Amino acid sequence: MAADDQRYYETFYAIQVDDWDWDFSSKFSNHHKILDKEYISDGCSTTTSSTATATNEFLYPHHIKKTYFIEGVIRGHITLAASACTTTITSYRVGLYKVSSDDPSMDEELCSTGIKAVNSTLVYDGTYNVGEERVYPFWIDVWEEKKLTENERFYLRVEVFSSDNCSALWHSNDATWEDIKIEIPFKL
Repeated sequence: MAADDQRYYETFYAIQVDDWDWDFSSKFSNHHKILDKEYISDGCSTTTSSTATATNEFLYPHHIKKTYFIEGVIRGHITLAASACTTTITSYRVGLYKVSSDDPSMDEELCSTGIKAVNSTLVYDGTYNVGEERVYPFWIDVWEEKKLTENERFYLRVEVFSSDNCSALWHSNDATWEDIKIEIPFKL
């Protein structure tokens, strides 16, 4: 990197807290799914998974800086599992968005993976009530810098497409598994 390149990489993990919520614009009212820089105590009340075929959005509710930019390669992974029956994941899409407290109608996609076809069958064992898990990596090249201001927040949207509703998106509050992880390059 050049000496004047002020890029800073930050890693975030997705969790769902049960006893704390955030309100940011009308889009995220009483919101529990967040991105955080560190896992919280494993004694905290959290939810470990959500229906994968629902649109799952994880807000970073805090400030980074008054004005900052995202530029470079975003990388990470999501974890999907069979839940209640064997399932076929046909594709997934991961995107980074921004929302504004000044303009409640603003909900802008900054970048995404696009639809990624995978056609993965995840087996569910009904005898032991255990579903097969699979980790799906992603990379997003942000060539043109994306600006965010003090009244904007970014969030991660995960969309999963399957042949049925038997898949789960894991977001455990557990550093051992790192179910949803994303590394974002910032220019501060």
